Amino acid sequence: MAWVRHNILAVALGGLPLLAAGGCSKLCSLGSAPSGDTPVAKASKPESRNGRPMPFPMESGQDPEENPAPQTVNVFGEVNGAGPQAVALTGDAAFQQHTFTDEGYDGDVCADPTGKLLVFSSTRNSEHAGIYMQHADGTAVTQLTSDNADNAYPTFSPDGKQIAFCSTRAGNWQVYVMDSDGRNVTQVTSGPAQCIHPTFSPDGTRLAYCSLGGRSGQWELWVADQKTGEKRMIGYGLFPAWSPDRSVDRIAFQRARQRGSRWFSLWTVDLINGEGRRATEVAQSGNAAILSPTWNPDGKRLAFATVVQPGKGAAVKLKGQTDIWTIDADGTNRQRLTDGHGVNLMPFWSADNRVFFVSDRGGTECIWSVRTEPAHTVTVEAPPKKEPAPAGTADVREVPSP
Repeated sequence: MAWVRHNILAVALGGLPLLAAGGCSKLCSLGSAPSGDTPVAKASKPESRNGRPMPFPMESGQDPEENPAPQTVNVFGEVNGAGPQAVALTGDAAFQQHTFTDEGYDGDVCADPTGKLLVFSSTRNSEHAGIYMQHADGTAVTQLTSDNADNAYPTFSPDGKQIAFCSTRAGNWQVYVMDSDGRNVTQVTSGPAQCIHPTFSPDGTRLAYCSLGGRSGQWELWVADQKTGEKRMIGYGLFPAWSPDRSVDRIAFQRARQRGSRWFSLWTVDLINGEGRRATEVAQSGNAAILSPTWNPDGKRLAFATVVQPGKGAAVKLKGQTDIWTIDADGTNRQRLTDGHGVNLMPFWSADNRVFFVSDRGGTECIWSVRTEPAHTVTVEAPPKKEPAPAGTADVREVPSP
């Protein structure tokens, strides 16, 4: 199980395969490359395949036109060069397994506005990740992309008619939009910068995403207007998630406490006249990285993943457990949803108030979900201090499973 946990973490912690090869799964495969001002590492030697030009340096003797290697970006923002089955219900906490694969991994899950359809990335049929759709009950799996590129981070529009995603089909990671049946693909971003993790505004007219800035060397938050084509930078951060609450124009994201660090905390920023304002740190931990925020249906709470004692370096090493948590938007009422078993990462809060996430608790990285009722959660409060702790500040305790 150790190798599975290592792979999942790489994707979860920083290697979303944006989808890379199986085994090390998307959690790790997404990338073990450094971030910030550290040079990008070379991609691993690929299998011989027909495809597009290789986006990263090739080893001697390889043909860049025949051997594109998978590209990866992990949850830390580090860039690097099975048929349908019924949903499995396990345990008192009502964990459900929604996808099943014997090869590769599944990741980047998102549910449609009804909570009945799932879209996700997977390497089940190729070393290059593709976008798939299926019913939440595990039936009717459909492959939406079939090109020789990596495709990842799919997300539904608020009306469920479109899917935004990112792909390397143009040579590096860029943001695209397609109809929910996989047709009418439109490229949203272009240029040399890596652009990943799109998220729709509540009215569906704008997309937020993160881009690895060529000048800053940091992950930047950008907003693109789909009608006018205007793009504007609103701050620094990674993995944005737009709040569904239309009374505010708010985006949640993760930000490193210091440049080049894997110690991320949870932030929100408000858009006022198109500019990023009132950046607020919602949650932090003294012993864990907080990753991949996602809003609940009314925009009042957030779910996120934590990685206790995140490692550093090209090889992601799991030092502590990884779990899924929820918290109020003001930083209070933090609760743990998962039970400490396996690697649990990349949550998505669906309309039926289940939180979907990627986990290797079944042996391979697949899509699971858990109920969000308080009866099935563990609340962790900040330890008493001489001075009151900021809202949302608490260490992540490694709690034995019941």
